[in-house]
Amino acid sequence: MSRSERILVTLANGVQGGAVAREAARRGFSVTALVRDPARSTALARLGIELAQGDLADPASLQAAHAGVSAVVLQVPIGPPDMVCRLAENAVAAAKDAKAGVILKLASASRPAPCEEPSFVANAAIETMVRSSGLCCAILRPTMYLDNLLKPGVRQEVANGMFQVPIDASQRIAWTSAGDCAAATITLIENKAYGGNHLISGPDSVTGAELVRALSRGLGRSIVYRSEPLDAFESAVDAAMGSGMGKRVASKFRFFQAHRDEADAILAPAYVDQPGLEGFRPTSIEDWARTHARAFDEAITPTSR
Repeated sequence: MSRSERILVTLANGVQGGAVAREAARRGFSVTALVRDPARSTALARLGIELAQGDLADPASLQAAHAGVSAVVLQVPIGPPDMVCRLAENAVAAAKDAKAGVILKLASASRPAPCEEPSFVANAAIETMVRSSGLCCAILRPTMYLDNLLKPGVRQEVANGMFQVPIDASQRIAWTSAGDCAAATITLIENKAYGGNHLISGPDSVTGAELVRALSRGLGRSIVYRSEPLDAFESAVDAAMGSGMGKRVASKFRFFQAHRDEADAILAPAYVDQPGLEGFRPTSIEDWARTHARAFDEAITPTSR
């Protein structure tokens, strides 16, 4: 893809979308960021990224944002499958009118066979919609994001020596990052590599104990792993995000707990070279931690210094 062509990134004010927009700009592409509130996007604007005020729920704003766009990085917020599908339908219609290629960047890995877990249901429906649209498209799916450790409460816990997550310590996960998924996304666009189905994972598949050893080396402090009970996790999410959110967020973790073979298939595979992603290399856990060490240093509580 020529650097003169324009890329549109949805959900560009979020962690994943922001990483994609910045990576595209770093590689010299013209970038349009679809954002609800341009006032919250000054950091993107300083990079020369054009801001398009709009929303996936507003078809008119999508049509305007897609003007002159050659490729779209489509990300859809998590939520009930019917809502998610409505948003995706609006985005697909705008991309078709623009005759743009699409990289569908899912929020999480997907299960290919039907099941009742809501996020898998939504992912499968969106994939079907995009693939049946006639658009040139590729699917990108992550394993699990290391960037979850940067959320304020989690970051402080890690800085003070503990990482707790509602996943059994024996479960192997090839952790990825927002930066790696962004790099893979833009590599696909550069190579015009549409049509593929790409699992983006880290170079190492690790248990909980192996994860915190790598984090400890990268951060220069000792960290322990704790498998958090799912009921306690749900209650904490409800307290932070509102009643009912805990059940929604925890549903995937409950699925993994009940279907260990599925969890292994979705989360554990380490990255392997894939057509269209020539030159892409994922980041190790230790290197990721070293890159973000300052953020954890700033989160250490005074009593633990």
